[in-house]
Amino acid sequence: MKTLDRKLQELFPEILSSLQASIRIPSVRSAAEEGAPFGREVGRALDHALCEARRLGLRTGECDGYVGWAEIGDGDEMVAVLAHLDVVPAGDGWSLPPYGAEVREGRLYGRGAMDDKGPAIGALWALHAIRSLALPLHRRIRLILGTNEESGMADIPHYLQAGGESPRFGFTPDGDFPIVAAEKGQLHIDLRGALPLPRQIGLKKLTAGTAINVVPDEAVAILSCPDETAAAKLGRVLNEDASARGISLALRGSGAEPLEVSLRGRSAHGSTPERGVNAALLLMDLLGETVDESWACRLKEVGSAFLDAPEGRKLGLAISDAPSGALTCNVGLIEGGESSFRMGLDIRHPVTADAEELLTRLRGWAQGESLHMELLRRKPPLWMPQESELIRRLQKVYREKTGQEPSLLSMGGGTYAKALPNTVAFGPRFPGDPDVVHKADEYISLDSLLRTVQIMAAAMVELAS
Repeated sequence: MKTLDRKLQELFPEILSSLQASIRIPSVRSAAEEGAPFGREVGRALDHALCEARRLGLRTGECDGYVGWAEIGDGDEMVAVLAHLDVVPAGDGWSLPPYGAEVREGRLYGRGAMDDKGPAIGALWALHAIRSLALPLHRRIRLILGTNEESGMADIPHYLQAGGESPRFGFTPDGDFPIVAAEKGQLHIDLRGALPLPRQIGLKKLTAGTAINVVPDEAVAILSCPDETAAAKLGRVLNEDASARGISLALRGSGAEPLEVSLRGRSAHGSTPERGVNAALLLMDLLGETVDESWACRLKEVGSAFLDAPEGRKLGLAISDAPSGALTCNVGLIEGGESSFRMGLDIRHPVTADAEELLTRLRGWAQGESLHMELLRRKPPLWMPQESELIRRLQKVYREKTGQEPSLLSMGGGTYAKALPNTVAFGPRFPGDPDVVHKADEYISLDSLLRTVQIMAAAMVELAS
């Protein structure tokens, strides 16, 4: 292992250069093209990685532009490393170009540096180092490069349906160190309801959220008022109420123009709604308090079941277990206007929970509120017991490489580990490191990148032995 560490340290300038070239490809999903089911730039990122693999002498393969892979070794059984080359949109707030791949003060900045191009390209070079040292392997090692992790995960199922091989052991470097042994189950729910018709002040439009798995940081309501006096009075009351609550509110329009009410919250990942401030729920509550209309009271009543209750206690869903922690419930999307509204829920439930029982409870609440409920997506949980061979081997590697005792972690987010058997998330974020994934100025420190590649390489050899 020391020889492998030294080899990767020698290769690190080339690893960094290869990673920078990948980051400079803005591989955000776009319209499908021939040979690129998730868009041209995503296809370019996959082509770049496979070209690098062939240049390094690795065996490669591809499945219809959905997945590519690079492989070393021989044997009937295979060890898999799953990583992805697609990224989320850059978004606003960057102090450096999001696709510039610039190195500043020991950090490589760029969208995908941590999630997940750093580990993906690093794993590619780890394969090259293992091969060049002719280390003894009893299983093949395959790096599987996905292209749709961030927007649906249709890539790995396509790979499997096309006859792609499943591993004896696998890990995805798309979580945290030491080891993510439990990933909560996920339920996406659509709720629809009617709104009473207005007497004077009407709701023309209500919108909040960009994705069901994100806490909305802005909510907007467009209200129709009978005259300028009524609009001015409503605006004044809304401002006073918002100010008393410490809420950031903006108003536009009056009189003949509709009154636009915009409220700011704080975004967070849908698996950790307690870290955000849900602008949609705040606006629904504010409207219900200040607008003397039945539709506003209706929005407040429904929203109150979720406001200040990300663990679902007001819905009878507050459960927890030792392997994975508490259930979370995020209202990620709100759409409404005139006579109807809809809400999108993202529920992450503990690994030992009965999903059917949760759905029954939620359905009972929805029926009581005269809401139509539809299950949009259901993903089962993942739980790898501590005594499993995969966990024991990864713990051995982490202990030897870091000198730290490898505790088992859980997460609300979902990774590729759920897509293949005998697979868990392993790295790349170390304990105590800030969470920069999906945020402006995403980066990976050069020290962490090298340590991650060295740990991944050691894990590949251990699992293939």
